Amino acid sequence: MSSIAGILRRDGREVPENWVNYLERILMRDGVIPHRFEDSIAVESGHLHVILLGSDSGSGRGSDPGSGRGSDPMHCVLDGCFGESCAYAIWKPETLELELGRRGTGQKPLYWLDLADAGDGFVFCSNPLPLLRIARELELPNDFLSEGVQEYLHHGYVPEGGALLLPACSLPIHISENQLLQTVSSIPRASSTTTAKDVFTLVQIMGMPFADSSLLSTLWQYRESNRLGKPVVDGVGESNKKSDTDDRAASRRIALNAIATHVGVELTITTKGTQMKPVTFPLATWFRSPQSNLGQLLGDTLHAHDAFSGLPVEQKDVAQLHDAHMQGEDHTEQLFSLLTLALWRRQVLAE
Repeated sequence: MSSIAGILRRDGREVPENWVNYLERILMRDGVIPHRFEDSIAVESGHLHVILLGSDSGSGRGSDPGSGRGSDPMHCVLDGCFGESCAYAIWKPETLELELGRRGTGQKPLYWLDLADAGDGFVFCSNPLPLLRIARELELPNDFLSEGVQEYLHHGYVPEGGALLLPACSLPIHISENQLLQTVSSIPRASSTTTAKDVFTLVQIMGMPFADSSLLSTLWQYRESNRLGKPVVDGVGESNKKSDTDDRAASRRIALNAIATHVGVELTITTKGTQMKPVTFPLATWFRSPQSNLGQLLGDTLHAHDAFSGLPVEQKDVAQLHDAHMQGEDHTEQLFSLLTLALWRRQVLAE
């Protein structure tokens, strides 16, 4: 199943087509041409507009799986499978309600943006990037951006509901743990000649920065599994910090799901601590080499004059950190975190 997205607007104004384009482009990154459902109903304010986007296999008429009212004329878009991990949106024209929901282990994310005075409604998507672009267009501020950046740099990931993604919010879920203890997959041979492009791809499909460079290995291993026609069993791993175990696990579930969806491989996530052994690669050396595509990306990105414009990051300090690494000190983890943060900022500003 692919990502889902949609818009509900109650103020009588038309939905801007560029908003729909933002959402459609994100869904198409999973290699699926999204199915588009639209409805417009006369209300006191003019017309209520609804647009739902999803894959053909995950969308269609149906009923709320928890309601038992199969005869109601509803329309839903679905990422995943009901009864398993999923995210969904169900439009109920008889009551003029758009229901959003998540179920299962939390690997299927869903984000929403309250339009507030800009449209009396909301926009939702499996990926937060288009919501942040719409928020920027509407001049809806993130009053906690500084806290969000510091939170990300401290933990190395963006927690669900983290301040960095505001005013986009993560739809809450009550996690139902998968109690099946399964052996994770072993894919020792996997590599890529386009590492720089892969970093950029991961930021796009996750919709946020990340500090865990082993996700590059995950991308390569999932690609290899897809090539071999084999499903993947993977886990969230264990954190060195007990205080952030739950947040990190939730973040990793979402990351693994995003990669599997993008690659097109069947994924089962076991929640019993272990994770697939990553392929090792010389990231510190690649960062120092001007001949490597990743070293070129790092230097070009971090030394760009506007790399962190609008973020509470001192460009001078970043440049000094990069220079020190080039001279033999090891700042690989910090530089990787800053690289994906700068690439994420570029994506939020993209038209």
